[in-house]
Amino acid sequence: MKNHPNDLHEFKPLLIEIEDKPLNPLGRIILYLVLATMVFGTAWLILAKVDVVVSAQGKVIPSGEIKILKPLESGVVSKIFVKESDRVKKGDILIQIDPTVTDASLSSKQDDLAVINSDIALLYALINESNLSKDEINKLNSSQLNLYNSQRQILASTYESNKAKLNSAKLDIKANESEVNRLSLLLNKEKEAKVRLQKVLDLIAKKEYEEVSKNIINLKEQRDIALYRLKESNKKLEEIIEENEKAIKTIKSSWIETSLGKEKEKRELSAQINAILFSNKTQQIKSPVDGFVGKLLIHTEGGVVSPNDNLISIVPSDAPLIIKANVLNKDIGFLKLGQEVAIKIDTFSFQKYGLLHGNIIEISKDAIEDEKLGLIYEIKIKPNSLDIKVEGEIKRLEIGMSVIAEVKTGKRRVIELFIYPIIKYMDEGLSVR
Repeated sequence: MKNHPNDLHEFKPLLIEIEDKPLNPLGRIILYLVLATMVFGTAWLILAKVDVVVSAQGKVIPSGEIKILKPLESGVVSKIFVKESDRVKKGDILIQIDPTVTDASLSSKQDDLAVINSDIALLYALINESNLSKDEINKLNSSQLNLYNSQRQILASTYESNKAKLNSAKLDIKANESEVNRLSLLLNKEKEAKVRLQKVLDLIAKKEYEEVSKNIINLKEQRDIALYRLKESNKKLEEIIEENEKAIKTIKSSWIETSLGKEKEKRELSAQINAILFSNKTQQIKSPVDGFVGKLLIHTEGGVVSPNDNLISIVPSDAPLIIKANVLNKDIGFLKLGQEVAIKIDTFSFQKYGLLHGNIIEISKDAIEDEKLGLIYEIKIKPNSLDIKVEGEIKRLEIGMSVIAEVKTGKRRVIELFIYPIIKYMDEGLSVR
């Protein structure tokens, strides 16, 4: 079927109608909005600036010396009176401990002390030459009793030997005294005879007179010899007495020296026993300073502890808490002392409970190698406040809490955030051979 020539112009009125009809403004508005958004966005990217922040992971630490408390002796924890973060005053009871000391150890030392006391009583009896009482003898063991008897026998033997020497010396003195007396008596008789002969010298023979004179001379010589022997006998007696005293003194000096050693042992052993008895009394771990509980290292009542165990740490009140954070090597150059820091506490969501603020007070000069982060630098931050409000309750920062410290180091245009990665990528790409 052939088309009629007029069919080509059949739709012209419709086209004319469309051309004459005004355009819908919605499309134009959308176009303008897109163009305006692009212009505004480009301007914002170029002109707007955002904060440049260095983030560092850290934790809360005390800036002062922490007091670590340990028990004096092994024992069982009977009561724990505090919990972490509690404020305490000097002298407050923190933990109560019932020490456990073996009865065998105490009994052994008490037995040793009883033996030493018996030794001392034994020695004093020997020194003072007195007899032990029946009760004291009953306390002696067989070796002590044998020692006591043997030492008494030594002393008695010494006295017997000395007595024999003294008796012998006294007999010599007595014999010499008798001889002196006998010779003196004879000498006096001869002298009297000589006086009588002198009166009748003309009537008697001269020989008789000379005989008497000669006898007098002989008797004087014999008496002088006897006197000398008597003097020597007395001297020997004094020497024997001195030797006897010296022998007894030597024996007793040995006992005295031994007794002094025993007295020293007694004092030392008594001190050990007193220490054990003191340890057997209930111990109380008390706070040495005003402050608050940092870490409670034992939580179980009835647990056994020893002197090597750390029980609790006390942070002094005059030792404020600070934050130690680790900064990456690439960021450390932008930090300086005094910079403000925003502190986000991991325990409490900062979006809900807010932030704490502080300042950098110390920057380490040397880097530390970290297995995960590589080279890092430590910084210390002093918070302006240690308290944060959580659900209407004031919570205090505690030692060991993890935080994120954010330090604002400057501003950067938004467009730089997009351009710098591209420039860096291109620079690295061009540098590759």
